[in-house]
Amino acid sequence: MSSAVTRAKAVVSRLRQRGDWQQWALLVVAFGAVLGLRWSLRAGSTADFVVYMRPWIEFLREGGFAALGQEFANYNVPYLYLLFVGSLLPVEPLSIVKLIALFFDLVLAAGVTAIAYRLRGSILVAGLAGVAILLAPEVFLNSALWGQTDSIWTSLLVWAAYFMVRRNDTLTWVFFALAFAVKLQAGFFVPWLLLCFIVQRHRWRVLAYAVATFGLTYLPALIAGRSISSLLGIYVGQAGGNVLAVSVPNLYSWVPNQYFALVNSAGIFLALAIVAVLCLLYLRRAPFVTSIETWLLQVAAAVGVLVPFVLPQMHDRYFYAGAVFTMICVLVNRAYLVPAVVLQITAMLSYAGMVFLTAPAVPLNLVALAQLVVVVGVVWASLSRPQAAARPFF
Repeated sequence: MSSAVTRAKAVVSRLRQRGDWQQWALLVVAFGAVLGLRWSLRAGSTADFVVYMRPWIEFLREGGFAALGQEFANYNVPYLYLLFVGSLLPVEPLSIVKLIALFFDLVLAAGVTAIAYRLRGSILVAGLAGVAILLAPEVFLNSALWGQTDSIWTSLLVWAAYFMVRRNDTLTWVFFALAFAVKLQAGFFVPWLLLCFIVQRHRWRVLAYAVATFGLTYLPALIAGRSISSLLGIYVGQAGGNVLAVSVPNLYSWVPNQYFALVNSAGIFLALAIVAVLCLLYLRRAPFVTSIETWLLQVAAAVGVLVPFVLPQMHDRYFYAGAVFTMICVLVNRAYLVPAVVLQITAMLSYAGMVFLTAPAVPLNLVALAQLVVVVGVVWASLSRPQAAARPFF
């Protein structure tokens, strides 16, 4: 009897290994397909490339390293460093932009894979999560077609979240500082970072590490001759604007832009109040949470979708990071699957004007209704009592 049981176990083990082999083969095929997808979109360009990125690369090619000391772009200098390195290569400007975007797509996928392995303990599930992120429409449209920078700062945020899960406070703050140095919109996640600081009891020295990291990103530009006042003024200039909502389905899709002067400041205070109340609720919830790190991932998703919904002067791409963290939360609870899918649909509708040069199939003031439902759902899920890997999707 015992020998029969042993043989049966051996057969089951062989079948499991064979099944794993087949799953790995399919995963490799899927990964190859997402690379092929990006390759097929390599020739696509938008007005952003024509008006901004191509002239920046040409300016860097003509001026060399010294060009980094000039005020020729409205992006912060870490992205300009990447363009400068690309300008040294014997490739056309569009390829430089797309290669940078591809590289950080892979960095993003690696970060999601690392978090998935930490949460689930399965290399196969982790690899599937990484490929799934690369398959998300917003991710490949943003980078492979549009050639935008959102995978850069979001990938750094994801790695900050990975080190949060590992309870490495130093690298959490260092990677957040790098993300913020790339893009001002990483600041949406400051409430999440401060909650990590309080709930995980981070050391005060991490604040110095973050400031030092951010400051070091300015060093090459300073060496090239750019003034510190010019560098500090980049984000000040980006914060200005005169449009309540730029092709984005959020609260201000319902407010005519003629009321900008009246509504803009009020909207900023409203957003601050909403986020402050939410953080208060989080601090009251924290003592009852069974898995702090899992819950903080849910908080990141909630903050990432709430802040661009309630802030004025948002653009079509500003839900990108919140959508990525919502997809990560599918690893925690399958209830996040529907919000993750809806966020991809609303993103494609938002991107229509810039990427496809067409009006969205559904007016954005109606899309904002779906976005509101998603935001409320993701925030509500973060206020519930999360369990580690409760009802995961896969």
